[in-house]
Amino acid sequence: MQLIVFDLETTLTYQKDMIPEIIEIGAVKIETDKAGMPVDTFQRYTFPAIQRRISERTRKFIGLNKEDMPTFIPFRKAFDAFLEWIGDGDYHLCTWGPDDKKLMIEHCARFGFSLEWLRNFNDIQPAISQLLANKKQMSLKDAIDSAGIVQEGRLHSALVDAIHTAHLLVKYNKHVPLVQNTPSENYYMASPLYITCRSCGKNKYYKDFGLKSKMCQPCLHARKKDSQKSGDNPDKS
Repeated sequence: MQLIVFDLETTLTYQKDMIPEIIEIGAVKIETDKAGMPVDTFQRYTFPAIQRRISERTRKFIGLNKEDMPTFIPFRKAFDAFLEWIGDGDYHLCTWGPDDKKLMIEHCARFGFSLEWLRNFNDIQPAISQLLANKKQMSLKDAIDSAGIVQEGRLHSALVDAIHTAHLLVKYNKHVPLVQNTPSENYYMASPLYITCRSCGKNKYYKDFGLKSKMCQPCLHARKKDSQKSGDNPDKS
């Protein structure tokens, strides 16, 4: 069975209504029947469809110079390539922490991708953090330092972070029980992405709703107009 270790980098957000968008997918493929050695890597940079730009803050955070910007492609094209790279065989998906799984689910929901690929998922951070530092969570940098793993490349590169995570997984594989699970066991995280508007009854993406309302923005706007004369608060329900 293969081990697929993946990592994501996103645009930085500095406002409550901003959505982090994946701008890099990095992954390492490990063959368990080949002494746990990495056999292939994957890397794609994706252009943010909502923000439509890579901010200077984001470039600095992930270590990209403006002069050395890689080729960015649409998320759909990058994710199609990622699924093709994973292949149809049996595999475990591994990440350092739960956030990248949530990001992938959100993006698959937004771009209309099936989640059937999301099986046998394992967050290896808790087990290795407990082993190295006797705590539930430690940063990837602290983990590789504690493990005596030499840092490769720049941190906050999805591919480099995936490589570091793969090194930790191979080194401590006996201490990381990998579980099998079905795609449906991971779907529960996607349910809050779509909400039924209590006014129009339509099922809409959660960003179409007010922060404290179960009504979509068009319905909320219409109700606010109607309530201006009476002085009612349309957000109350």
